[in-house]
Amino acid sequence: MRKHIVCAGMAALAAAATADVTITETYIGIDGPDGTADWLEVTNTGPGSIDTATYWFDDVSADISEAGNLDSFILGPGESAIFLISTDGGEVGLFAALWGAVANVGLTNGGGSLGQGGDALNLMLGDGTVIDNLTYDASLASNSATIERLPGEAARISVLGENGAYESDPFFNDTIGQPPDFLITLVGSPGLLPAPSSLALLGLGGLALGRRRR
Repeated sequence: MRKHIVCAGMAALAAAATADVTITETYIGIDGPDGTADWLEVTNTGPGSIDTATYWFDDVSADISEAGNLDSFILGPGESAIFLISTDGGEVGLFAALWGAVANVGLTNGGGSLGQGGDALNLMLGDGTVIDNLTYDASLASNSATIERLPGEAARISVLGENGAYESDPFFNDTIGQPPDFLITLVGSPGLLPAPSSLALLGLGGLALGRRRR
């Protein structure tokens, strides 16, 4: 359920002071049926635990009055959560059917949808302060893969077998898919974590992170 905005919420400010939070992957949809709602992956890249309910999502407008409040997950250092850009809880089941057993999957409960021609994802505190931003243009749109951004690296299209990216289960798409079944798959790495040896370094920043399947 969407939570009401708390002006300059003290819990949000405390969370920001103890942990960095980074948008590490996003799915912006494809031509034709998308399989699931657009989504973003949020990773705790700081040294302390966070509650994702202290953060809000919006697209390029970064308007807190139109933003969605993320569902609540307690993430330790290096842990991630996926948030479908939707208010429909049924989308969580569709995501699981496509990507398999991924921990910590919830909703943004609002916020703008993402455009394939270019857009931005903004992660905010309850007072509207933007704490992370992922901007992309049409060159990162793909009909077969998500956009990934490891901490400290530039955003790029996910590549099968790199940084843990794997192939989703097939789903129907009569725009890209070919007869007779019109089934396609996607490539991405939702819910993956940094390698255990990297966790102690997260709070120090500046190092590229390896990833593994949870």
